[in-house]
Amino acid sequence: MKTYGWIFAWIWTAPVWGQLNTNQFGTNQIEGGNQIAVGAYTEYENHPYLLEDWSKGYLKATTGKWYAAEKLNYNVSTNQPEFQQGEKRFSPKLDLAAFTLGDTASGVYFQNGFPAIDQQTAKSFYQVLSKGSVKLLKYTKATLLDVTSFNSATKKKRFDFNETYYVYRPDQKIIRVKKDKKSVLEALPEQATRIEEIAGQRKLRLKNWEEIRQVLAEL
Repeated sequence: MKTYGWIFAWIWTAPVWGQLNTNQFGTNQIEGGNQIAVGAYTEYENHPYLLEDWSKGYLKATTGKWYAAEKLNYNVSTNQPEFQQGEKRFSPKLDLAAFTLGDTASGVYFQNGFPAIDQQTAKSFYQVLSKGSVKLLKYTKATLLDVTSFNSATKKKRFDFNETYYVYRPDQKIIRVKKDKKSVLEALPEQATRIEEIAGQRKLRLKNWEEIRQVLAEL
C-alpha cells in the first residue's frame, strides 16, 4: 500500500501527555468488539486510517477505565478507533471518551465530549493539540471519492483527507479558527492581551499551527 506522507504530516502532538500515570492503565484488556472485514479497503487507492502502521495504544471508557490495545489505529472515515488481534480487526464495544495512539508520553491523543459544531456531534473525536485552559483541537475527516478515469471499466476510489481546527474556550464554547493571528484573537477576545504578550516574548507571528499551539498551551 502506498504511503501518503502528506496525510500524516501533522500527526505529532506535543509531549504534554507525560503527566498521565501509566499505572492507571493497569492490566485492563479489551474484551470483544465488532469485527470489521480486513479486506474492506483493498479496492481503494489508499486507506482511511490515520497511521500507516498499527501501534500500541490505549482506550478510555466513559467510566474512566483505560484499556490497552497492542495494535490500534484511527479510522478517519468512521471517526472511530479500531484495534487488531491477529489478522482480525474490531471496533470497540466500549462507550469511549478518549484514546491515544502510541505511548502515553508522546502518543497522539484524541477526545470527544465537545459541543456540536459544523457536522460534528458530542461523540466526534478530535486530536487535542494543547491541553491548557484553552484547547487547540484538530478534526480530520476522510471523504470517499470516485476517481475512475473517463471510459474506464475499472472503478477506482480513494479517501480524501481534510483537516479543520478549533479552539475550545474556558466557557465551554468551541470556535473554528484559521491559521492566522487575527482568527485566533477573534476567537479568544478575553485572552487577546495575553496571547499578544506570549507571542511577542517568543517572537511568534502565529502564521502556522505549531506557533499557535505553543501560545495556547501557555494560557
